[in-house]
Amino acid sequence: MSRTALLAAVLIAGATVAAPHAAAQDEPPTSWPIAFADEFDGTEVDRGRWTIHSNAEADNCLGNKGNQQLEWHTWNALSVRDGKLVMTARKDNPQPGYEWSGALITTAHGCGQGPAQEFQVREGDYVETRLKLPKDKGFWPSTWTWNGSGSNEQDTYEYFSDNPFRLYLTNHQGTGGQCVVTSEVDLTQDWHTIGQVLGPNETVWFLDGKEVCRQGPFTGDGALVLNMFVYSQIPPEVAEGSMEIDHVRVHRR
Repeated sequence: MSRTALLAAVLIAGATVAAPHAAAQDEPPTSWPIAFADEFDGTEVDRGRWTIHSNAEADNCLGNKGNQQLEWHTWNALSVRDGKLVMTARKDNPQPGYEWSGALITTAHGCGQGPAQEFQVREGDYVETRLKLPKDKGFWPSTWTWNGSGSNEQDTYEYFSDNPFRLYLTNHQGTGGQCVVTSEVDLTQDWHTIGQVLGPNETVWFLDGKEVCRQGPFTGDGALVLNMFVYSQIPPEVAEGSMEIDHVRVHRR
């Protein structure tokens, strides 16, 4: 099932809160060695490690209106300052047929557009993003994995900015599974850390160091993807919106 279809099925079912696993005592394995990390300490995105092109995007690897996205991905939507990656969506007509520019970076499956130093997560890895989510309605940021076909996609998180308390944590592989987690606090008011252990026996998610979800196993590998989409089902009422990412890290035993 596609990312949009699975999300729609959950929304139609009226799910709002997913209870953590009964034995939710684990902590994120941040002591494992780091296989990949970007702390965004430079002055621009490292194009040797990231590209804005992804074969997950059906329109020339830079747009995907069929997935309820309004944006065209550009390098201008990305900036690095004060040790943070800033992803900005703007209503600036970047491409015929697209009113919005937006942001996506990926470590592989870049449609022949790099990056030179490709990286793919694999089963057993722990993926973590520290971020500050957008406040205005109409935006759809996420951290996820993509193997070129989507057959084992994993969403470390998806967030729809019309609801600042809710996260969608989804395993799209096989029998898969999803938790819809409602936070006790407004997630746009501070920095938050969202992490995910990618199997192999089960997929486990953490929010600010606490386990919040368990679903089925993950096998295979995939590119790491970060994005700031513009959501066509609840389009923004503003002309610009941003989110910040402090770091993304992949820990591997």
